[in-house]
Amino acid sequence: MGDIALTIGVALGTAAIGLLTGRTVLIIATRFCPQPGLPYATEITTAAVFGLLGWKIGLDPLLPAYLYAAGTGVALSMIDLRTRRLPDALTLPSYVILPALVAIGAITSKEGRFLVGMLLGALAAFLLYLSFHRINTALGAGDVKASGLVGGVLGTLGANAWILGIGAGLVLAALYAVALLTRGKGTGSTLMPYGPFMFAGCLLGILTA
Repeated sequence: MGDIALTIGVALGTAAIGLLTGRTVLIIATRFCPQPGLPYATEITTAAVFGLLGWKIGLDPLLPAYLYAAGTGVALSMIDLRTRRLPDALTLPSYVILPALVAIGAITSKEGRFLVGMLLGALAAFLLYLSFHRINTALGAGDVKASGLVGGVLGTLGANAWILGIGAGLVLAALYAVALLTRGKGTGSTLMPYGPFMFAGCLLGILTA
């Protein structure tokens, strides 16, 4: 009973943090794209994602790293959906902040494998998406840069989570692309927002790890 109460408490606490953080996410995102029309959609989305992560991860030393990745992912997804780009101003600093948070978690938990897993996962995802980018320019350079963040987060959870998370993102993106093609709203070279699908796949990989 105590464990269930703690899990619920962490989930509610992180959801509350997400609700507050969502306002900051919205402010950051609107610097790169028009403000979305649905009021409080960003805050609610961020709260839901934070709450799910709190429920799954609990009071783990890596929780701050996952929450940071989630907040950044929501902001990047919003921007990508509206502008078809993932700005370096958000992506590149995360290559410093996220490893630092993972390193702190690894030191706190005395589990160096977290940092090693992140580095390997980030490199593998980056190389995979880079190869896709060279084959088809519908996947932009910003997607390649963001893929390292997604792969790094999943890498902290192991190979199975990485494969599931990266695979889910690719499948979701493929389904979206097929929907565009069948409706005549795109071609094989149409630039599409891969970011939301990458981050959705990452969340799925974490929740099922």
